[in-house]
Amino acid sequence: MIPATGPRRNAQVPYWGDTCPRPLGCCKGLHTPGHRAYYQKYWGYVPARCGQRPHPARVDDALRNGTLASPKDRQLARELMHISPAAAVAIKERDSFTTRVVEDALAEGITQFLDLGRGFISHSASYAALAGARGAGGTPSLVLVDNDANVHDHNRGCLGQATHLERPFATAVRGNAFAVDTMLNDLRDTQLVDLDRPVCVLLVDLLHYLERRRSPLTVIRRLTTRLPHGSWIAITHLTNQPLLPDIPPPARAALRDDTARWCRAHERCVPPHPRSCSPSTFADWMADLELLPPGGITSQACWPEPDTTHGPHPHFTLAAVGRVPSASPRRPRSPRTARRAAARDMLAGVIADSDVPFEEFAVSADQSPAQLRRVLNGHGRISPDLAYAAARRYGIDPHALLTLQDHAELATITARREHTATTSDSPPVAGQHTLDVDDSDSAVDVLHALIAATGLSRHAFAETLGYDRSTLTKTLSGRHYVTASLALGLAHRYGIDAADLLARQARHQIAVAAERAQPTEAPPS
Repeated sequence: MIPATGPRRNAQVPYWGDTCPRPLGCCKGLHTPGHRAYYQKYWGYVPARCGQRPHPARVDDALRNGTLASPKDRQLARELMHISPAAAVAIKERDSFTTRVVEDALAEGITQFLDLGRGFISHSASYAALAGARGAGGTPSLVLVDNDANVHDHNRGCLGQATHLERPFATAVRGNAFAVDTMLNDLRDTQLVDLDRPVCVLLVDLLHYLERRRSPLTVIRRLTTRLPHGSWIAITHLTNQPLLPDIPPPARAALRDDTARWCRAHERCVPPHPRSCSPSTFADWMADLELLPPGGITSQACWPEPDTTHGPHPHFTLAAVGRVPSASPRRPRSPRTARRAAARDMLAGVIADSDVPFEEFAVSADQSPAQLRRVLNGHGRISPDLAYAAARRYGIDPHALLTLQDHAELATITARREHTATTSDSPPVAGQHTLDVDDSDSAVDVLHALIAATGLSRHAFAETLGYDRSTLTKTLSGRHYVTASLALGLAHRYGIDAADLLARQARHQIAVAAERAQPTEAPPS
C-alpha cells in the first residue's frame, strides 16, 4: 500500500501551466480554459497521449496499489495520501456506491448501463457487478465511455481476452462523454444503446472534471431530455462542505482547505482538473430528476441513506440517484428568470409609458443601451442607480422596483430548495437572537448585530451558513449586496426575517444612490 505518512519529496512534475518537463506538442489546445471548454463540447475530440504528466486514471490505479501506474502517477498518489490518508478508503466507498446503484437498477428491471469516464475496466465496479449478474442468468449490457487513449486501449484489450460468457455484454468506446447529444446518437446508431428502453447512466466522479465555463446542469439536463422515462442517472461530485449542519467550524475549515490542496495537487495531471461544488448547487443540478429515495442528496459512502459523516476528509463526495420522470417537471424558475418575469416587466412598462426612444431612455437613466438591454433580457440585476434614475425621471417607486426583484429571487430560491431538499436542510443550529437594531438600520447593520449576538468570528459565522468567508466580508463592508440565498440561510439558521432584511437593503441602496446623484443632478424639468 502507498504509505500515508513519512517524508515528502518535492514533486518532479510541475503544476499545469508551468513549463512542461518535455514539451512535445501533445498538449496543444489544452493550455487555455477557453480551448478546453470548447473541446469538451465535441464527441470526437480526444486528447493526445502524454507521457510527461500523471493521468487521473493511472493515479487512481496507484491509490489502489495496482500495476498500471507510472512512477509519476505513484508520486502524485503519495502526495494525495499525504493530504488525505482516507483517499484509498474513498475509492472503496465509490466502488461500493456504484455496485449498490447497479444492483438496485437491475432489481428495477433496467438492463442497459452506460458508465461514463470511469477509467480502467480492471477497476470497474459496474463491470464486476454486471459480470456477476450475467453469471447468475441475467442479460445486462454495459458501454464504457472514456476519452483517454491509455484507458481505452487497456479496456479493449481486457474485453478481447474475456471469456465467451463475459465478452458480449460489455463494449469500450472512446469519446468525450460531455457531448451528450452526439454521444447518444452515436451509441444509438451503432446499436449499443436502445433509447426506447430505460438506461442507467453512471456519472461517478466525472462532472467535477467539467471546465468552469461549462455547467454540469447542462449535461444532466440533456441526459434527462434524451433518455426514456424510467432511466436512472447516478451522480457523484467532489465537495468542500459537509452535509451535516452540526460539524464544528474548525472541521469545516479543514475540509475546505484540504479539498483545495487536493484539487491543486491534481493540477500536476493533464487537464481537465477537478473542482468542488456546494451541496445546494448539487441539489439544484438534480432538480429535473425524481430522486431515489425522495430528497436523497447524501454522500457516496451512505447512499441511499442520509449522510452520517461527522469527520469528512477529501475527497468527500456528494451522491444522488435520480429517475427520469414520465414528463419532465416544470423546473422552478431560476433567479434570472424570476427577474425577467417580475421587475423587468415593471421596468419595461415604464419604458413603454415614457413615449421616448429606447436609446434616449437608457441615457436618461444613466445607462448605456447595451447595459439596459441586458437588464431587460434578464442577464443582469436592476441596480440601485438605475432604479433611482428611472424613478426620478419617470415617477416610479424605486424601492418597489428593487423589492420586487429581491422578493422574486427569494421566492424562486425557496421553491427550488423545497423542490430538491438536501440532508443539510435541518432545524436551525441556533435560536432567534435579540438584536439591537431599529427600523432605520440597513441590512448590513443587521448582519453586524447578528454576528455580535452570536459571539462568533466572521470566519466561524460564515462556516455556520456554508457561505464563502471572503464574500461575507465584502457584504459586511458594503462591496457586495445581500443575496436572496444569504437571506434564506440567515432565516434558516438564525431566525432572521429574510424579506425584511432584503427590504432594508433596498431602502439603504436607494438612499445611497440618491446621495451619490445629488452633487451632479439637475432639477427635474
